[in-house]
Amino acid sequence: MQVSMASTQGGGTANEDTVHVSPTGVVVLDGLSAPKDLPMGCIHGTPWFVRQLGTCLINLIGDDAVSLREALRRAISEVNDLHRDTCALEQEAVPASTVLMIREQDEVLDYLVLSDNVLVLDLGDEGIRTVTDKRVEEVAGKEMRAALQGPTGTPEHAARVSALVTVQRRLRNQPGGYWVAATDPAAADEAITGTVELTDVRQAALLTDGASRLVDSFGTLSWAQLLDLLRTEGPAALIARTREAELADPVGERWPRFKRSDDATAAYVRIGEPVPLSSKAQRYSGSSWGAGERSDGHEAAIASAPQNVATALGVEPGDDVIRRSRVCRDDNGIVSHSTSWIPAGFARLLPELAHSSRLKGGSLDLIARATRWHATKRIDEESARIATADDLELLELEASTTAAILVLTTRFMDADGEVLEYSVDLGAPGRTHRTTSEVLR
Repeated sequence: MQVSMASTQGGGTANEDTVHVSPTGVVVLDGLSAPKDLPMGCIHGTPWFVRQLGTCLINLIGDDAVSLREALRRAISEVNDLHRDTCALEQEAVPASTVLMIREQDEVLDYLVLSDNVLVLDLGDEGIRTVTDKRVEEVAGKEMRAALQGPTGTPEHAARVSALVTVQRRLRNQPGGYWVAATDPAAADEAITGTVELTDVRQAALLTDGASRLVDSFGTLSWAQLLDLLRTEGPAALIARTREAELADPVGERWPRFKRSDDATAAYVRIGEPVPLSSKAQRYSGSSWGAGERSDGHEAAIASAPQNVATALGVEPGDDVIRRSRVCRDDNGIVSHSTSWIPAGFARLLPELAHSSRLKGGSLDLIARATRWHATKRIDEESARIATADDLELLELEASTTAAILVLTTRFMDADGEVLEYSVDLGAPGRTHRTTSEVLR
């Protein structure tokens, strides 16, 4: 199972989606937003809940003897145990989440869907099958129609959304209502489950509703086109295109919706195709953004580690690290801006790492040739976001520009799990990131 994924925050204060991956399974969750003016019986909040639930699920489905239903039932109970002493779990106002899972087991692919996430299966000659649970759309019809009336982003619209959520909370996990993962383990019995032969599945996509809306809400893509986009450009490109569509209709006039921009998570799965170590961002063989590029603006220095860099490298914020950056261009302008962060200790062994000049073969090759440290593992993540002021400056764009960009991060680690380099690539608006890998049989 080969999985690529991306998850990006929408217009809220935090990303309430989460995605977890193991060698044989994928779990995607979409936390149900709680308007600030409504009560909440849990002090931890929805992002905490989905992280805890997702972690439990990915661990439980690693045991083939545990069905996906039973895994969900146990995970809900385990998360309840984590906060029953601090939170009022008997209330309606508790965190809740949709659930979407697949697991490769023997010669079959098992799946579970609870609420309105979408599983897309490419079954070859049998066509494309989508699996989703739309019961939430069958309740609170009056309030739902009112909440879809624009313009989004106004106090009046927010009040209508709160009224909808108030009614929905009374109908959650009730007969005649709709079902989500919250505090009742019995919700697992209401999930849609199924099994398909692995040999019948060419590719699959697991999507939260923020990532499926180009098809099921906006109608600008078909499911086949969405899969093609995931296959050729990746999940982050799907989310970036979604953000562009949302920006083109900011108040929901063309495409009525509850939020101007929702959290979006997409996981794309190929069956039976492992990826070589260097196939993702192609850092061992050059850029993957396109042909005809040239790099310039090589800069390097000892810098203080920002919080995200410190977390990635396992150091304290403000500690010294090596910062290297460059810009890739083609005849149409900037393609991407790349920054590499390397533990400062390597500057003592290899002073040239902190010099503003191009390194022949790259930093990892230099480290491998001069020391005992060799990169044996890499972890890649892709996301899409609206460009920040700092992003615009690095990409040499006007400060007034509003555009979606791709953000690719990579951690390169040695055999002991020590991070040798953390890289961040920003793709300029409209640029395409491609991944090419050999199929290993």
